[in-house]
Amino acid sequence: MKKSIRRFILTASSLVFLSLPVANVAAQDGVVAKMGDTEFTAADLYEDMKEQYGSVTLRAKVIEKVLENNVKDPAACKKEAGEEVKKQIDELGGEEVFNQFLAYQKLGTIEQYEYQLYIRNMLKEVVTQQIDLSDEAIQNFYDKDYQPKMEAQHILVDTEDEAKAAIKRINDGEEFDAVAKEVSKDGSAKNGGLLSPFTSGQMVKEFEDAVKSLKNGEMTQEPVKSKFGFHVIKVINNGEKKPLKDSKDEVVEAYKDAKFADQQFTYGIVGELIKKSDLKIMDDSLKTAVDDLLSLADQKDKPEEDKKEETKEGDDQAASEEGQESAEETQESQAE
Repeated sequence: MKKSIRRFILTASSLVFLSLPVANVAAQDGVVAKMGDTEFTAADLYEDMKEQYGSVTLRAKVIEKVLENNVKDPAACKKEAGEEVKKQIDELGGEEVFNQFLAYQKLGTIEQYEYQLYIRNMLKEVVTQQIDLSDEAIQNFYDKDYQPKMEAQHILVDTEDEAKAAIKRINDGEEFDAVAKEVSKDGSAKNGGLLSPFTSGQMVKEFEDAVKSLKNGEMTQEPVKSKFGFHVIKVINNGEKKPLKDSKDEVVEAYKDAKFADQQFTYGIVGELIKKSDLKIMDDSLKTAVDDLLSLADQKDKPEEDKKEETKEGDDQAASEEGQESAEETQESQAE
C-alpha cells in the first residue's frame, strides 16, 4: 500500500467529525410510492429524512460552503482531489482493487472518498493560514513535542534459521527488496519490506530498539525476535533528533501536521469561519447542527487562564461528585 493512501487514512477518520459526503436528492411533490391504499408522500419522506439526516446534511453543506468561501481557488482543490484519486487507483492496480480497499477501510465510494479529499484540501489551506510559524513557536514545538520519525524495511519470517538465511543472501549480494518480496510473510513484502514512517512506541520494543541501534543504511546481522516472529531490519532513518538548524524543514512540516491533527484547534477555526459567515438557521429542528463547532470557536477565543480555570472547576466538581457518591455508598453499606 502506498504512502499517499496511508497518509489520507490517518486524516479521513478525523474528517468524519467535520463533514460527510452529501447526496443530491431531487425535490418531488405529491405521492412518491403506494402500497395498497397507503400513499407515501414527498412531504412524509422529507420530514423523515430531515429528522434522521437533516442536521448531518446541513452541517456538511455549511462546512463545504464556508471552506469554499475562504480558500483561494476551490476548483483547484477539487481538481487536486480528483488527480490524487486517479493516482491512488493506478498505484493499487485499478478501480476494482481500489473499491475493495475503500470498502475495507470503510471510506465509502470513490465519489465519496474524492469528496473527503476535497474537504481535506480546503481544510488544510484554511488551517495553515492560522498556524503560528514564528521562530519561537517552532522552537517550542521542537523542544517539547517534536519526535523524528523512523523509517525501515524489514523481512518477517517464522524461524530464526529462515531469518539467518535471508541475512546471508543479502550479505552475499542480493537486493534486500527482492529477498523481502520472496520470503517475508508481512504485508509490506510486496513493497520490498518498506514500512510507513513511525514514531517511538508504535512498534514493538525489540523492533524499535534495533532500529535505534543501527546507523542509517545498516542492516541487522542477527535476527530480531518479537512476538510476531523473526525480523531482518534495514534502517533508512533511525530517528535520531538532529539540531533544529539541520532539520528545520522537517520540524516545520511535523508542526503543521500536529496542528492539523489537533481537533480542537482545527475545528475551532472552522467554527470561527462559521461565526463570521452570518449563518442563520431558520428551522428550529436544525438549530444545533453546528453548535459543537461554534462552541470550539468560543473556547479558542478564550484566554488560556480562563480555559485552565474552567478545567480546574470541572475537575473539582467531578471530584466532589465522586466523593459524594462514595459517602453515600459507605452509608448504605453501614446501614446493611
